[in-house]
Amino acid sequence: MKWLQTVFQESGLSLRPRLFWGAAALYWSSFAAVGYVQSNAYWLLQGSHAFTGPETLDFLLRGLLWFLSTPLILYLAYRAPITSFRPLGRLGRNLALHLVAQFTLNLWITCVVYLLLYKLLGLGPGRTWGPDGVWASMLLRLSISLSMYLLLVFGYGVVVYASRNQTLHHQNVRYELANEQLKSQLAGAQLQALKMQLNPHFLFNTHHAIVGLILEHENERAIAMVTALSDLLRAVMANGDAQLIPLREELQFVTKYLDIQHIRFQDRLRIQFDIAVDAHECLVPQFLLQPLVENAMVHGVEQVLGQAWVRIGARREGPQLVVEVQDNGPGATSRRYSSGGADRGIGLGNTLARLEKLYHGHAQLEFTQPPTGGTVVVVRVPYGLPAAQPTALPSPLRATI
Repeated sequence: MKWLQTVFQESGLSLRPRLFWGAAALYWSSFAAVGYVQSNAYWLLQGSHAFTGPETLDFLLRGLLWFLSTPLILYLAYRAPITSFRPLGRLGRNLALHLVAQFTLNLWITCVVYLLLYKLLGLGPGRTWGPDGVWASMLLRLSISLSMYLLLVFGYGVVVYASRNQTLHHQNVRYELANEQLKSQLAGAQLQALKMQLNPHFLFNTHHAIVGLILEHENERAIAMVTALSDLLRAVMANGDAQLIPLREELQFVTKYLDIQHIRFQDRLRIQFDIAVDAHECLVPQFLLQPLVENAMVHGVEQVLGQAWVRIGARREGPQLVVEVQDNGPGATSRRYSSGGADRGIGLGNTLARLEKLYHGHAQLEFTQPPTGGTVVVVRVPYGLPAAQPTALPSPLRATI
């Protein structure tokens, strides 16, 4: 039984001894039954009689000895597999080993049957041995026993290969599931980080702007800014943990953010929207636009002494949705961030990481600086609509604030 334990443990097979011996009994008894019926049919067709009692006992004893040899055969199959054709030299050596082992087992079983039945018990051999005794009987059964032996060795190899392949498949599925769960958790954490980070610089400036308006007795503007800030913070929590939302909802959130900026800069800031009809309901990552617009405000609008403007556009290009955020700031003279740069800020860094996690390389974030000045940030994501769409899309949004 140690052989069996070694074979099963090393091969990764979980097979109880009772089940193993039952399968072995079924294997050898099926061959024995077919051989017994075939032999009897042959003798009857030759005009002779069926197997006698000693001949039947001889047949059953051989099957029993092959059955008891099963652990040894499986151990040899484990030590010298023949299911792999590489390298050919090892395959040849393993096959030669099995041929020698089968010949030895066949000779040993023949000798045991001969000594036990015909020498010890003194039974009459009849047609079982023929005129040449042991050697003739062994050679007569050599091809049949060789087929049974090699079939068992090969079948064991196939079962082990299938079991290992299934184990590896299950491990791969578990690893992929764990990996996707980690990606989902990371994307959720990044979304929460973006929500919690509504840039402290922006909140600090808004707070001081409100205080300044109160000191200057601009009470209406101060109340409008407090109201806009409250609406913005409420909108941050509106969509919960949803990763993808329609673009129109993202635009509503960005509009609340821009309302505060418009109160700060008044007539010096102009906001333009150019949103195509078929872009309103397209799904985009939540909190996608705010970091991009905030960069346009900090690195663009705040650096401009005169009239400043920010343009937000969205359109469909084939299978992609293209979203653009453009400003007329100083451009490369003060910009140090880029799509692959290290100084792109937490918001843009999280945005890039989220695009990678959500779209697996099928989304792009690009920064360009036209010769006329300013900066254009372009986001390309796969075009996708939510499951439930309105029957009629709104008209194109082309507005100026």
